Amino acid sequence: MQRLLCSVVALLALATIARAAVAPETAPALAVAFAARHATGVFVALDARTGRVVTNDPARAATRFLPCSTFKIPNSLIALECGAVASVDTVLPWDGVERWNKAWNRDYAMREALPRSTVWFYQELARRVGPDRMRDWLQRIGYGNADIAGGIDRFWLDGALRISALEQLDFLRRFRDHQLPFRPEVQAAVLEILIADQRDSWVLRAKTGTALEGERGLGWYVGWVETAQGPIYFALNLDTDRAGGLDPRPRKEIAYEALVHLGALPAGTLPPP
Repeated sequence: MQRLLCSVVALLALATIARAAVAPETAPALAVAFAARHATGVFVALDARTGRVVTNDPARAATRFLPCSTFKIPNSLIALECGAVASVDTVLPWDGVERWNKAWNRDYAMREALPRSTVWFYQELARRVGPDRMRDWLQRIGYGNADIAGGIDRFWLDGALRISALEQLDFLRRFRDHQLPFRPEVQAAVLEILIADQRDSWVLRAKTGTALEGERGLGWYVGWVETAQGPIYFALNLDTDRAGGLDPRPRKEIAYEALVHLGALPAGTLPPP
């Protein structure tokens, strides 16, 4: 009965989103930064001040992909809400398994694990939440296709979960506006640790994500810029080779250039080194 009720809630939420969705406008100028790097991808932005949605590729903006580590945003919210960890400063012990990213090979708390994209930490959180609660929460918040097939600690990495750039924008908007069914203190804690860049007149909250399969990969960068006039949400994904997938800087540079073009960031703003 509980699962049925959650499914009904999710369907109602998705219907509301569909009714409120704004068709994106094509802005060819947003393709320039991709072309300069010989990259294939999409950038889509929602200016909450005007309700305008713009993209270089409407078809790709609506195409679902693995969320990869951008899923660490909802994973953090769900884990805190379910009590998988008590707070963003709760330390989980490293399991002793040596991983390719040597920076991950130590104990972690969420405050560091989110910006460092520490995969093992979030796999442990997902195991603690468990498949039933995870499935129910993804349905409740209308996150992509809400499909956790492929394993409780793998579904967002190489399993069945899929989300589009447009759906990423909608999720981020509802998160920032406290329209998700999480406790206020949980949302506030994740908002705090999501800050990726902060300067005089704006704050950028964002998360990268990377999927690798053989020599090919997919890179994400999603988030929003908080300005005095209001937020500008964005989602970027691009095709990459294996080496490029492990280097998030090109996608950040593309995103910053697009945000400068849209007036969300001051002219000449570059991502942190």
